[in-house]
Amino acid sequence: MDSRPVVWDASNVRHVVRDHPERAIAKSEVEEALKDPERIESAENRRDVTYYTVVGRTLKGRLLVVVWVDHASGRFPVHAREAGRRAARRYYE
Repeated sequence: MDSRPVVWDASNVRHVVRDHPERAIAKSEVEEALKDPERIESAENRRDVTYYTVVGRTLKGRLLVVVWVDHASGRFPVHAREAGRRAARRYYE
């Protein structure tokens, strides 16, 4: 389990938080999901980039899917959404 810090800059804040207001996802929720001790982690290589996917719960019990890429300073979130049924089933099994 990767526990390095979460790295934010203007581009990923814009994409994860501001570009999708309908998702109502806050930076703090992304960080909570990435720190969830019961999170499920997986990785997929695409075009020489490894995308890490985490299914984790926030402190309010919201289940999120967060995709991040490796960054010199830690984990750089590139996508976040509420978990669907399949991801939720995997998490709660």
